[in-house]
Parts: sequence; structure tokens; C-alpha cells
Amino acid sequence: MHVVLAHGWGFDARVWGAVRDSLRGDAVGGEIHVLDFGYFGCSEICFPPDEPVVAVGHSFGLLWLLSQASLHAESVILGINAFTRFCRATDFPDGVPQRLIDRMLVGLDRDAQGVVNAFHERCGLSTEQDRDFAQVSGTLDTHRLRQDLMHLRDGDARERTGRIAAVLGSRDDVLATEPMTQASFPAERIQWTDHGGHLLPLTRPDLCADFIRQTIAQQKQTG
Repeated sequence: MHVVLAHGWGFDARVWGAVRDSLRGDAVGGEIHVLDFGYFGCSEICFPPDEPVVAVGHSFGLLWLLSQASLHAESVILGINAFTRFCRATDFPDGVPQRLIDRMLVGLDRDAQGVVNAFHERCGLSTEQDRDFAQVSGTLDTHRLRQDLMHLRDGDARERTGRIAAVLGSRDDVLATEPMTQASFPAERIQWTDHGGHLLPLTRPDLCADFIRQTIAQQKQTG
């Protein structure tokens, strides 16, 4: 099966660099497709629509994957630092207050780069890493940032939780918190690490790669 990697809001395909390199050369059974939503320039969001894939979403990337009608019904879907809903609701008290996202939406019109930088800091990106992510060709695509930020605010994929095979979460994640993760997924599908924060593909790439390998191996055994 091909592997599809989808990054989160405010980032790009480079989040998956070390994970992709770790998976390369493995007997994963197919190609590795790293998507890019185009926040910083060119986008790449194509993946095999007519065959099952192992689709892995980091943070917002999982919410995005669950909204894709073209994703084959037999695909294996995984989440890392992920959630099925992000904003708080009456029946989802562990989400973030909607006003925080609304404030970011307003800020995009005044200083989109500032909003992205502040979000990076909130996610735990170091100053050096943030400078690296800022050094990209092209300019920020404010329209795409806004579109997906509204999806992050309004998206609710809880009715599709059954499609998710497994999730890797970090107990010290300040964005997709432990209560939010527990409210999003059945306990038996969550694998925990005690540290690594919200950016596990950057801070714990080998752990993420092992998580993906294990799922592929399990699918081969049951298939």
C-alpha cells in the first residue's frame, strides 16, 4: 500500500522529512506521497484515488483526510497529534475556545506571517526551526490559510472515528491535549508517548515511522 502523509495547519511537507527518510527503503509496499497544502507556495495534494492507501494525518492533517471523499474506503487512516474536532462545543468541552481561532482569522488580514509565527511558537517550534520554516520560496497563501483555518474551527469528523485505525498522541501536547485526544478516539486505538509535544514528526520522527511500520505490518498479517 502507498503511504500518504498530510501535515497540519501552518506547516508544509518538510514536517515529514525525517519520517519519510526513515521509511524510505523499508518494505512498506508502495510509494510515499508527502502532501503539501501550499501555505508557503506550491501545493501538492494528489494521492492515489482508486486504491487503498495508508493515510497519516498530523494534527489538522487527519481532519483534512477524513473530509476527502476521494480517499478509498478501504484505506488505513492514522493520526499523529490529531483530533476529530478541535473547537469546543457543548458536547465537546475539551476543545479550544472558538474565539481563539476567530482571533487568528482576523489577524490573517493584518499580519499573516505574524499569525503563523505565533502558531508555530504555540506548537513548540524552536526559534531556529521557525526561521528554517520561514525560509521558503514564494509568499504566504492567505486564502488557503484562511480556508483551512475555518475548517479547523468548524470541522467535526467524530462520526467518522470508526475509520481511524490508530492514533499516536503525546501526553505533553499543549495543542491536541490529552483530554482532547481521549475525547476524539476510543482509548484502545490511542498509543501514547510521554514526551515530544505537538510536533512528533519533528521531535520523535523514528517513533512516528515505527508507528506507521507497525500498522502496515499488522495490515499485512490481517490481510
